[in-house]
Amino acid sequence: MKTSVLAVLIDLMLLAVPVMVNGQPAVTKPSESELKSLVQAIQDEIYDYGYQGQYFPEGGPVGDLVTESTTRVPLYIKPSLDDEEGHVIYKLMPYGEVLRFFHVQGDGTVVLDGDPELGFPSSQPNKKTVYLKDSVVDLMKREWLKSSFEVELSPSPERVQGAVRRQKQRNGGFSAWESARSKGGKSKQ
Repeated sequence: MKTSVLAVLIDLMLLAVPVMVNGQPAVTKPSESELKSLVQAIQDEIYDYGYQGQYFPEGGPVGDLVTESTTRVPLYIKPSLDDEEGHVIYKLMPYGEVLRFFHVQGDGTVVLDGDPELGFPSSQPNKKTVYLKDSVVDLMKREWLKSSFEVELSPSPERVQGAVRRQKQRNGGFSAWESARSKGGKSKQ
């Protein structure tokens, strides 16, 4: 148990302190196009898994209502990339708020770490923020870049198919939407 607590503390320290090389930070700030690619990856995953309905529970939408069928969700991005790896905090329904690692590929595509089907347990680097100290999460949200993304309750079939196509490119040919359909079921959409 002590080892896992120590490992979590070390992970958190690494999130907060940039890597140094010869006394200089070995990090870069995410570009505008990388931030757009990050938002695209998040939205694509939501639509591919059919999670969009989870952003509109009976008590009201998660995030700020933009239209009756679109909500804007806050997004916090660590203001530096370390060897093309970054960190992001956002609400991924139905799991709640998550801390995730992401990688920027050579072509600018962003790939999210962590498998939503695992549920983001405390034992994984990509986890629900509820497993972190509130003070650490609050500090990250104050110091990290703040942005947002929109989720549509009923995305068009073209939007879903675009998300599926991009998810397959990101994830070695896997799409949750296609997998659900191939098993005789249908996605959560």
